[in-house]
Amino acid sequence: MSMSEDLKKARERLLDVYYRYHPPLKTSFLDDLEWIWGDKWGVNTEVGRLRKVLLHRPGREILAIKEPYEEWRYTYKPKLEEMVRDYERLKAAFEEEGVEVVERLPEEGPNPRLVKSIYTRDPAFAVPGGVIIGRMYDRLRRGEEPYVMRTLAQIGCPILRTINGYGVAEGGSVMWITPKHLALGLSWRMNEEGAMQIAEVVWAIDPDVDIRAEPIFGGHIDAHICMVDVKTAVVNRDGLAYTMYEWLRETVGLNIIERPRDVYVAAVAVRPGRVICASGPGREEGIRLLERNGIDVITVEIPTLVHPLNSGSIHCLTMPIQRDPEPED
Repeated sequence: MSMSEDLKKARERLLDVYYRYHPPLKTSFLDDLEWIWGDKWGVNTEVGRLRKVLLHRPGREILAIKEPYEEWRYTYKPKLEEMVRDYERLKAAFEEEGVEVVERLPEEGPNPRLVKSIYTRDPAFAVPGGVIIGRMYDRLRRGEEPYVMRTLAQIGCPILRTINGYGVAEGGSVMWITPKHLALGLSWRMNEEGAMQIAEVVWAIDPDVDIRAEPIFGGHIDAHICMVDVKTAVVNRDGLAYTMYEWLRETVGLNIIERPRDVYVAAVAVRPGRVICASGPGREEGIRLLERNGIDVITVEIPTLVHPLNSGSIHCLTMPIQRDPEPED
C-alpha cells in the first residue's frame, strides 16, 4: 500500500471518528449558555424578576469637577461623600429585593474624568444571551465602555457585540416592551447604523422579535416609556412619534398609563408590578400615579444621583444584566 493510500485511509478514519463522536453542532447559543458560560445571561424584558444589575460606585472621578460646572453637566460642586451615601442606599434597596449588585470597575489612571459613570444604563445593554457594548456619542462620557466590558468579562458575561464602524448606540435608547417587541429610539444617542447592528444581534438570537426603530424627541426612549408590569407602561406620548405610539397601543397591545406633562415618572422594576423609585420633591405625584394603577412602589432617597441635582434618573443608574423570563399568561 502506498503512502498516499495510507494517508487517505487515515483521514477517512479520522472523519469517521469526528462524525460518530463529535457530530456537527446543531444547538443554538442560548441552548448552551448555562453549560458553557455558567449562567442564563441576558435580558429580553424590562419587568421580569431582576437577578443581576450593574451599578457604579461614585469615585475619584467626581473630584475632577471644577468651574465652570456646566461643562461637566453639573450646576454645583458635588460632594463625593454625599454621592457615596446615596449610592449605598440605592445598592441596599436592590439587595433587599434579592438582586445581586455588580459594581463597575473604577476608572484607572491618576486623573479620572468620567464623571457621569454612575449612569450605567448607557454604555451597554443586555439582550438574550449576554450584552452589547454601546458606542456613546458624548465627549464627556466616551471611554466608559471599556470599563463596563472589563467588568462584565470578569463575571463571565458574554459580550455579543461592540457597536463599531460609524454606529452610535446607548442603552437608554433601548427598551424591551415584551420579549417579542423591542423599541429603539433614534436621536443623537442612537443612529440608524447603531440600530442596525443591534438588530443583527437580536435577530441572530430570535428572528421573530419585532424591532421598531423610530425618531424620538429628546435623547433617550426611557424618558418616554417606563415599563412597570407585563405589557403595562407609563408613557409620555408627546415624546414619541405617532407611529411608535400606535405600534405600542395597537400592535403590541400595551396597557398604557398616560403621563401628564407635569408629572415625573422614573422606575426600575424588580419584578412584575413592583418597582423602585427615587423619592423627593417633584416625584410624589408620579409615585401616586403608579400606586393608583396597582403598582407596588419602593422608594429610596438618592438626591445627589438623580435630577435636579444630577442629570439622570434611577432608570439611568441601572443596567440589568440578568432577569427571569416574564411569567406566562
